[in-house]
Amino acid sequence: MNIKIGVTYNLHKKEIEQTIIESSKLNFIEVKNLEPSLLQSKKDILSKFPISMHVQYLSKQEKPTTLNLVSEETKEIISDENSDLYKAFDFLNPFVISFHLGFSSKIIGTEGIDNHNYAIGEVLSEEEVFESITESFNIISKMLRRRGYDGEILIENLDYHPTGAYEYVCKPEFISKIARKTGCKVLLDLAHTIISAHAFEMNVIDFIENIGIDLIYEVHVNSPLHKEGKWYDINEPFYYYEAGKEILEYLIERNNAILLNIECEKEIAEQIEILTEMVQRSE
Repeated sequence: MNIKIGVTYNLHKKEIEQTIIESSKLNFIEVKNLEPSLLQSKKDILSKFPISMHVQYLSKQEKPTTLNLVSEETKEIISDENSDLYKAFDFLNPFVISFHLGFSSKIIGTEGIDNHNYAIGEVLSEEEVFESITESFNIISKMLRRRGYDGEILIENLDYHPTGAYEYVCKPEFISKIARKTGCKVLLDLAHTIISAHAFEMNVIDFIENIGIDLIYEVHVNSPLHKEGKWYDINEPFYYYEAGKEILEYLIERNNAILLNIECEKEIAEQIEILTEMVQRSE
């Protein structure tokens, strides 16, 4: 089997850095802090691992902005070959790169303890959202291929909230349609998947099947916080969700060339051990 285990490396957290250095079972690390000066300061540890680059935020004139593939600001940044996005790409030389799927409004804000998004501008039609995300993805793909990148480009599913920002884009059929139209693969975030499946009153496995198991290339291994009957996108260890292990076993059994990336800052060493055992049992 060709299953690889990694962990999200928060460049601001020393304790995570120590865990990464001490582990002999990690195959890669994921990086999403893309500020050039910060990356440069961590050059030594970054050079020790293959890199998965994850783009959730963009910077423009030193000011972070949420990646939103339907917004004009995002389109301007991804079209600029001198932007920090491509500087970070050149520095990291990733073997895989992923992007958050866009929203259903061009202008968004954040709210709640998990900083989920809400629409400030009008909610676009499903066709407008589909065409805009496809256009942005094609820009990104063209810019990366021009730089010689021939690896997979992934889109990450989002977590549904009834705020106007997540219309259409969290539905598994929409995610599948975007992936098949653009030729990209899917980064399946478990916490996002669980939140969206519950919102749509779907079984989590059925949700994944509706995206298409053949499209899934990487998994963000985590689970959402469940508090007072509500789901929050605050990453917990995957086994905090009662069916978390079962879902991962299902994915591992049906997809033997997948990246399992621990996107959670709790109990990292324990999660590495459990994932390693799960992969070994499936071989």
